[in-house]
Amino acid sequence: MMKRLLVIALLVWAAAFRAGAQMPDIYEQLKAHPEYLDGTDFLCPTGPVALTKAPKGYKPFYISHYGRHGARYAWQGDLYDRLNEVLSSAAAEGNLTPLGQSYKQRFDVLYPSVRYRTGDLSRKGWQQQQELASRMFDNFPAVFKDGARVMARTSTSTRCVMTMSSFCMGLKERNPKLDIFENFGTSFLPAILPLDSSNPFRESSFQETPVSFTETWPEYIERTVDYRAILARLFTDVDKALPGKEQWDFTSYLYFFAAGMGSLDTDLTFTDIFTYEERVQLWKIDDFQFYWYAWPTHLGYRPIVDDIIACADERIASGEKGADLRFGHDYTFLPLLMTLNVEGFGHDVQNPDDIPYWCQLQRVPMGANIHFVFYRSKKSDTILFKVLLNGEEAHLPSVETATWPYYDWAEFKKVFER
Repeated sequence: MMKRLLVIALLVWAAAFRAGAQMPDIYEQLKAHPEYLDGTDFLCPTGPVALTKAPKGYKPFYISHYGRHGARYAWQGDLYDRLNEVLSSAAAEGNLTPLGQSYKQRFDVLYPSVRYRTGDLSRKGWQQQQELASRMFDNFPAVFKDGARVMARTSTSTRCVMTMSSFCMGLKERNPKLDIFENFGTSFLPAILPLDSSNPFRESSFQETPVSFTETWPEYIERTVDYRAILARLFTDVDKALPGKEQWDFTSYLYFFAAGMGSLDTDLTFTDIFTYEERVQLWKIDDFQFYWYAWPTHLGYRPIVDDIIACADERIASGEKGADLRFGHDYTFLPLLMTLNVEGFGHDVQNPDDIPYWCQLQRVPMGANIHFVFYRSKKSDTILFKVLLNGEEAHLPSVETATWPYYDWAEFKKVFER
């Protein structure tokens, strides 16, 4: 009986692995890469990645891309001012611990340079996009021959527009003879932000997918982290510094502020107010929130997939080389991964404690990107493609293939074409 159970367990594990599921090693990953604890503020690596050689006779000719904007300043409109307000008030009232005083001294050094930069692309974000573009060019130079057409579209967010410009500049530096056109506008919203309230083409009839558990985000917070213990390291009297109903929100600001240092030109750090265990707990809470908001409406992002299919079919028919680039946000990138079921992101999580295994925020970093890289052969009518997630070859569990990481484009369309 025991042997039979072991065989069954191994078969389940193997099936999950073949499907591209994320094995439950995330906490070991966090230990090995504590930078992942910055969640979606983690900076997408831009270095070289080993790629699998294409099948004999196949050469790349086209890339379809969706990318999140590059590294930026904090997105919460009041984060910097709120931290300044609470810390300054506590200092005036003698309500800061020695660690709180040290924290405020460091914050005061940084505050003047960040207080009016909320949401802006940072210098690191600008540089990051040029490096990502350069990596794309180096990996697939055949796609970017002289005269190849690159169409770039973005949301109207300033940081996304700057991200697009930086990325295109990176490509142009590698080959000045590329035909690149950058654009944004309402007509492009289905391919960039399908559920945006300003999108006149917004679909209202998509299938909603409610989360499969009943626990709410506030309930998960309360059972996951003792945030008053964190605040007590800064304030001698936590309740004097903050009313009870504001204590969690302020703690979350402390987490996001510390996580955002990687995006800025500073050596200052602000993680010393957390234990390692608390950083993991805060990361899990952020992960829960992202899943909680993204999962129910993720199928509403099918228009991006529709655009990927339409643009690819147009290039395939014309034989034209080049790329289609789209630039948006994390709240779109994550549901796109869910819709495509990239690396098992489309898994319907039954227990909130399993969210970190299936919805890993380091896969949605600053500068997150997904590439569909298309290949053709003179000896075959079959178009192949592979998916790169942040530069690494990725699985599409919903599409069968015997030649991973390469998939048959016709098989993909059988699953995803509407």
